Amino acid sequence: MYGRPTPLQLQERRRVGDRIRYLRRQRGLSQEKLAELIGRDRQSVSSWERGATPLNLDDLAAIAQVCGVATWRLFYG
Repeated sequence: MYGRPTPLQLQERRRVGDRIRYLRRQRGLSQEKLAELIGRDRQSVSSWERGATPLNLDDLAAIAQVCGVATWRLFYG
């Protein structure tokens, strides 16, 4: 269950990361500023946007709130 992510999981991580990047840029936020607003570091934001690491629910909710969208928008665009 917690082993290597499947190709489908990796693909979904990248999709979510792409949506985060898109929303962040639409709002004129740098990775550093978004990280500051959600209480994380820039490296975490970069890693999420690349799909390298999964997000937890708290981080997803915080990003959605900062970007002014419903959390489900990070999954379904």
